[in-house]
This record gives sequence, C-alpha cells and structure tokens, in this order.
Amino acid sequence: MRGPLLSGALGSPATLGRVCGLVAERSPVVVLSALWLAETLATEMPVLALVEEAKRGAAVRAQRRARKQCHPLTIMVAGSEVPLGRSTVGAVLVDSMVDIEEESAATDLLLGLLPVLKPDGIVISLDATKSPSLEARVAENFLAASLAGITQIRPRDGALLTTGHAPHPAIVAARTRALPAQ
Repeated sequence: MRGPLLSGALGSPATLGRVCGLVAERSPVVVLSALWLAETLATEMPVLALVEEAKRGAAVRAQRRARKQCHPLTIMVAGSEVPLGRSTVGAVLVDSMVDIEEESAATDLLLGLLPVLKPDGIVISLDATKSPSLEARVAENFLAASLAGITQIRPRDGALLTTGHAPHPAIVAARTRALPAQ
C-alpha cells in the first residue's frame, strides 16, 4: 500500500504499513480531514472520514472512486463537531498535529475526541517532521489531553507517528465535564 504521489514520508509503504498494524483490530477507524489517508486505508479496512465543508467537492469525488473500486469508505462533512456516539470509535487518525500552531487548540481537539473512544481506543497523529521540538510539542498535547501509553515512532525518516490510548473512563468523564460548554 502506498499513498498518493505527493504524500511524502507519510504515504510511504513503511508508514502506512505501521498505521494499518496499529488500527487493524480497532474498528471502526475514523480519519479526520485527510481524504488521501482515508482513501488509502480503505483499500485495507472500513474507514469513516470526517471532513470540513471546504472539502465537500473532493469528498464527493473520493466517495465515487471508493464506490467504483468497492472500497469500504464512508465520508461525512462534519464541521468542527465530531458527530459520533460515546465510546463507539476504535481508532482516530489525525493528520498533521504539528500544523496546529496554537497548543490549546491542539489539546482541545484531542480532548474532544476522548468521549468517542472505546475503552481500548487509540488516537494517532501522523506528522511529517524531522524537528525534535515539534515532536515534543505533539507529545505534550497528548499528555495534556490525558491520553495514556503515549508512544512516538518514526517508521521512515521524516514521518512521525504519535499514539495515545484512551485514558480510564473516570478520567474521560472528568475531562469531559471540564470542557467548556459549546
């Protein structure tokens, strides 16, 4: 499996193979915003992609391609809300946490994902970076969101996978109560 031509180190067979290994037994798999990643993973497993309104046209084209090739890909336009039930998702993949410049926004994104994770669920951030300071910033965001068992691996030079497991349900409940009302 290989990503599209311009996907770089994140689309390499080594990186995508590692991602598949991490999420293979954790369904359903949800990909936030990255249509190329959702389409690629759908060649191996069922995937739900949540994209913002600005990507609606690309999402329609991706859905047509997936249907034509009989790949199990579902795409929803989600806006800023994650329209998923409590404890229903096995794995959430986030593309480019390093691109979120405001640390509180990155932490809030991760905190917003906690309620939808199954007790054995994971969050994975895929980042294209060689910077140790950016690598540390992503780990800090995972720590700030109370994710457990945080690991970072580099399946290929320039590709960083940060993985965090769902915290204990009591921690999820406490963190969810602490979130500002929307």
